[in-house]
Amino acid sequence: MTKNKRLLTLISLTLLLLFLFLILRRPYTISVTQFEQAPLSALAVIESRKATQVTLVLPGRNQNDLRFTFRGYDTYHEIPVLALYPGTRNDVEFYLTTREGDSYQQKVTIETEELPEDFPEIGYERVLPGQIAEGFTFLHLGRYNEDGNYRALPCAVDSYGTVRWYYQGDIGHVMKMTEQGTLLIQEGDSLVEMDLMGRKVRTLPPLMYGLHHDVAFMENGNLLALSTAPSSFEDGVVELDGETGSYVQGWDFREILDKDRPSQPRNLEPADWLHLNGIDYDHRDDSFIVSGRDQSAVVKVDRESGNLRWILGNHEHWEEAYQPYLLQPEESPFAWQWGQHAPMVHPELPGRVLLYDNGNERSYSEPLDPTDNYSRAVEFEIDEKTMTVRQVWEYGTGNGSTTFTPFIGDANYLENGNRLICFGGITKNLEGEAVELFDFANNSLNDMKISAKVVEVTADYPAKEVLVFSFNDPDPTSYAGYRVYQAERYPLYHPSLLQ
Repeated sequence: MTKNKRLLTLISLTLLLLFLFLILRRPYTISVTQFEQAPLSALAVIESRKATQVTLVLPGRNQNDLRFTFRGYDTYHEIPVLALYPGTRNDVEFYLTTREGDSYQQKVTIETEELPEDFPEIGYERVLPGQIAEGFTFLHLGRYNEDGNYRALPCAVDSYGTVRWYYQGDIGHVMKMTEQGTLLIQEGDSLVEMDLMGRKVRTLPPLMYGLHHDVAFMENGNLLALSTAPSSFEDGVVELDGETGSYVQGWDFREILDKDRPSQPRNLEPADWLHLNGIDYDHRDDSFIVSGRDQSAVVKVDRESGNLRWILGNHEHWEEAYQPYLLQPEESPFAWQWGQHAPMVHPELPGRVLLYDNGNERSYSEPLDPTDNYSRAVEFEIDEKTMTVRQVWEYGTGNGSTTFTPFIGDANYLENGNRLICFGGITKNLEGEAVELFDFANNSLNDMKISAKVVEVTADYPAKEVLVFSFNDPDPTSYAGYRVYQAERYPLYHPSLLQ
């Protein structure tokens, strides 16, 4: 070996020893694990000699860096690293601070794969960027291929339409965030709680008569779930123990409403007289409201007694016994909802209810053609003392048939006062004309190309658009398409975890 080669070898060994020495002296370690079920999430385990507080910074592509400081000092932390970008090397930064004021910084690179090919290219328009509500938009997204086969694509997007979280698993109708910052999803007839890394926290026992469409959280920690009454069809509500999932009590809506009242909109399933599709709990008077799509009615029920409190919906074909419960319209403009979804009580104003009005046919006797119809979000104000109702806000009527959605849809109050509206099942033929769901003459679904639009708007009237997402298949000759069953705005990390 020449003198120069020996010198280079000595220098290399010296540098290696120095590097190992510095590593061994480093007062902390960070290890990162990625997860197959939620590929844009990871878990960072941080161990340190002294107790530290952790701050996580995720650089954004649009000057939208995310910075989170987690509560508490400890020598061991498990930090979820969420909202990674797909198909890139994500450089995330950790800042560790001791109580004495010492601080350390380390950059960690986390590489992610591209999104699955079934994901759409999401269109977006930031109309009023300064008024966008905080959080990420969690989407119950799904794709239909040319043959009508469906694949669920549950995900969350930032305000630039970029997917920053997705779950590689099939889910049913339910996908809601809990007070612990986990997600409650549906697997078969069971509710499953999982974290945003896709790890299951617990699985509740399956519901005896099935689980469908929606779940509401009660203030005492219990759950209200939509189910089926015995020997019937999607017309039951059950209360479940929030810890064990065990049955507490139930309500058979054949004993609350008139099961012989004619359905409007109709369904291909003759037994589906009510089709419960949404529920919300009001802790202020211990009641719940449910949406019965096939009766075009939203009803309020006292939880303790099971007594009917009111019926919000058109007044046709109700027997005399139900007349005292029908809310009377007080002012114009006013229009009843038809085939509605997703009722939500106002978090602060008693008597206010927001819902998604699909608008199917809008009549028993003179149905509107889909090309003349519309869907909307609508807010009603209900006075239980006078049994009257006023329409106080709406958005979507002006869109006409361009956003007519004869199935699914969602409307939510946001924390900044805005509303998030999901035109989730826009149905058109290949000529671009709005169509209804069912071909009753042939007892089948119509051929249709499905798309979706999710809009954040202000509470003004008329409302102003703030943020718009669109989900479309680009091939105009194909029936492949996308739907969004529900859209919710959630924080990545529950506030209880943060400083």
